[in-house]
Amino acid sequence: MKQLRLRQFLTWMLPVAVGFLLVYTALAVVLRSVAFAGGAVAVLVYAVALAWARRLAGNGQSARASSVSGHALLVMIALGAPFLGFLYAALMMIPIAGVALVLPYLERPALARYMVAAFVVDVWVLVVGGLLPPLVEQPPLLLQRGVLFLAVVACVGLTLRMLWVDSARLRLSLALAEEALAARDEFLAVASHELRTPLTPLGLKLQALRRELTAQPAPERGLAHLDVAQRQVKKLVELVDDLLDVSRISAGRMELSPARVDFSSLVREAVTRFEPEAARVRCPLALDVPGAMPGRVDPRRFEQVLDNLLSNALKYGAGKPISVRLEQRGTHARLTVRDEGIGIPAESLERIFNRFERAVSSRHFSGLGMGLYIVRRIVEASGGTVAAASTPGLGATFTVELPLGGELDVAAEAESAPASAVARPLR
Repeated sequence: MKQLRLRQFLTWMLPVAVGFLLVYTALAVVLRSVAFAGGAVAVLVYAVALAWARRLAGNGQSARASSVSGHALLVMIALGAPFLGFLYAALMMIPIAGVALVLPYLERPALARYMVAAFVVDVWVLVVGGLLPPLVEQPPLLLQRGVLFLAVVACVGLTLRMLWVDSARLRLSLALAEEALAARDEFLAVASHELRTPLTPLGLKLQALRRELTAQPAPERGLAHLDVAQRQVKKLVELVDDLLDVSRISAGRMELSPARVDFSSLVREAVTRFEPEAARVRCPLALDVPGAMPGRVDPRRFEQVLDNLLSNALKYGAGKPISVRLEQRGTHARLTVRDEGIGIPAESLERIFNRFERAVSSRHFSGLGMGLYIVRRIVEASGGTVAAASTPGLGATFTVELPLGGELDVAAEAESAPASAVARPLR
């Protein structure tokens, strides 16, 4: 906020200084007034310093920009005092007001030096403008009052403008903070529900398994209970892993370990892992991959991308066909996962890649809104892109493009595999 305030001050004060420079110059020429000529020189020095300070602030050197503008203010007042004696009362207050400008940015020794300089300038203005006779001939009284009126209006207007902008920014910050708190509360509620959901059936199935084994049941019933328990444990582990990944990404600690891989093999293995789940929710899987596609990527993170995209397709396209296609586009590998499920509204296509964002109600579909966020961060960290396209009610298509990373030695598989694409349906 302090840096924004400094940039706002410099942005608005520079036109004000230029305006007074033009006024003083015009009056000096028309009236041939030495007083206004001296005032124009003083304001010119200040305007040049403001332009320099504005450039420093734009480069992030807030402390130096504040120091330059503050000391330039003192120089302008010290130069203007011998000429514009009729402004001495206002000139005495400006060094004091300048302390508020430099205070947030200067360390104690530098601030102390500035305050000593401001005190000396105030004494100088008091002696030259208030106690001694005018050093140069002053303009007519009516004109003096007019210039003083302009100075007061400019200062009041600038102050009100800064207060208005600060108030608006404060209201915006409060609104964003309230939205963040609401999002946090919603996330905690959904997270607690999602983390608790797999534990309840897991506990029940383990109790049932204990009873069944105690009663010496048929092995098939015990295995069925174990399958359900294992699926729930796997779901809970995935949720916890996703939460850990989100925390690592947010902290900037996600590390990639690229290695030589065959993209085709990784995609085939991922689809094979999901065959049982696809059969359970009655989703026909179609796989279209080339015989081999050597590249360089973090295999564990790429598998995570595949798992998230496939689990999403199975969740939102249950009972409908799902197609997975891998192809080479120049120096990039393109992976496409398409389902024919409920689809995604157009206004949510970009939002779904944000953290904890969902395009559907949590009451109808489980999940914390982390999968696609993790996908995007992994893909972008690998130098690729991910995009979504959808028509509500007709399904969604997710496209991932990753650089191949140059030619890699997967020669054995490349020689044995056919060069043309291989397409096969999976049940």
